Amino acid sequence: MAADTKERILDTAERLFADHGFPATSLRDITQEAGVNLAAVNYHFGGKEGLLVEVLERKIAPVNEKRLAQLEELEAAAGSDAVPTEQLVRAFVTPLCEKWCKQDPSVPKFMKLVGRIHAEVDHDLRAKFIKQFDTVLHRFSSAFHRGLPHLDATEVQWRMLFLVGSMAHSMTWGGSFVALGGRDRHDPEEIFEALIQFATAGMSAPVLEPVAVGIGRGSR
Repeated sequence: MAADTKERILDTAERLFADHGFPATSLRDITQEAGVNLAAVNYHFGGKEGLLVEVLERKIAPVNEKRLAQLEELEAAAGSDAVPTEQLVRAFVTPLCEKWCKQDPSVPKFMKLVGRIHAEVDHDLRAKFIKQFDTVLHRFSSAFHRGLPHLDATEVQWRMLFLVGSMAHSMTWGGSFVALGGRDRHDPEEIFEALIQFATAGMSAPVLEPVAVGIGRGSR
């Protein structure tokens, strides 16, 4: 019964945080919607911030575990060689794609919540969110760096950021983009395959020379 109560609180909090934002959602809103008392929230999560952290971890941890498992398989198969870039991109993207491609209704809502976190919560809470990716980003960055020796570690990290951003943006806005009409890609698997090819090319691209850009300076 306690486990059911905890899951009900998590489900309700995830939905309300995504729809209304973390700052605008009170514990009273959550307890009323979930049909529980405030003591249950405090008992299971220690308060509103702890509740948000567990909402995030519940979705992120299984995806990251699959990413690391796939990376370990790829590295074992490669032996002393570097894992090809496309395989690394695929291992990073596929675990989340699997949930989205199965039409898990919670995925778009969760991505909406992630967007709100970056826009609405304070630095400390954002840091707790990002920390859940520390191991994954470190392991994948090292693997990418090994296979892309023309990039330094900082450039690899930037490109990982671009990869994460393009993936999140595609999942958040992909459905709305298709709904505009005239789009060739409707199947989520096709969208993710295009994303994998795009990200592979981006990760592998040569390093550009720095370009000085002045405010108000147009192209010539």
